[in-house]
Amino acid sequence: MALTKPAGTWKYEDLFALPDDGTRYEIIDGELYEMPAPTWAHASVIAGLITMLIPMLQRLGAQWRTAPLDVFFAGADPVQPDIIVLLPGSHARGIRRGVEGPPDLLIEVLSPSNRAHDQVRKRALYARGGVREYWIVDPEQRVIEVIDGRGVTVHRLDAGSEPGLRSPLLGDLAVSLDDVLPAVADSAECSLASARGKPDRPAPLPTVAPLLRQAQVWRRVAASSRGRRCCPSVR
Repeated sequence: MALTKPAGTWKYEDLFALPDDGTRYEIIDGELYEMPAPTWAHASVIAGLITMLIPMLQRLGAQWRTAPLDVFFAGADPVQPDIIVLLPGSHARGIRRGVEGPPDLLIEVLSPSNRAHDQVRKRALYARGGVREYWIVDPEQRVIEVIDGRGVTVHRLDAGSEPGLRSPLLGDLAVSLDDVLPAVADSAECSLASARGKPDRPAPLPTVAPLLRQAQVWRRVAASSRGRRCCPSVR
């Protein structure tokens, strides 16, 4: 039986009363949002980002994790960002159920169905919740936006920018969009070839074995839109 609750009253414990069908959820300010599994292209972008970040994060002594992992802080009960980074001395810490406290860096990769959820709702949540830096990666528009702890865009990497990503938190990263978003066009070409009845050509795979194994799990694409509000039904 479906669980219904008044708007704004959802909390983490309520998730255990929902059907155990593999669906992922976020609770933001007491509202429930359904989070379907990412597509192969989405997971490939996450793998490309991790490939780029690993050398810098290792030098900084940082810890990093990827979704699905529950993150809890004020207003988030929980959320599941695509990439979570904890620097030494972070206010966040790993616990049995996920991460407690605002991480230092959160990264979200946009999908066509979740743009407002990540660009508006989560941007405001992360700013007021104490997240020090937030990146929005838009594979469709080929843009990476770096947002500081006030919710202000401090750097934007796009097709017209000089190569390099400036992060107040991590420092300057020598990277181009092609380094991070190479698989999206290839994945689109595979889909087009399939639609025309031609054999699919596998997209190049980033060399991050754990994430590739995770991407295998993520191949189930949920029918509902990513970031769709579940209760109440009005956006």
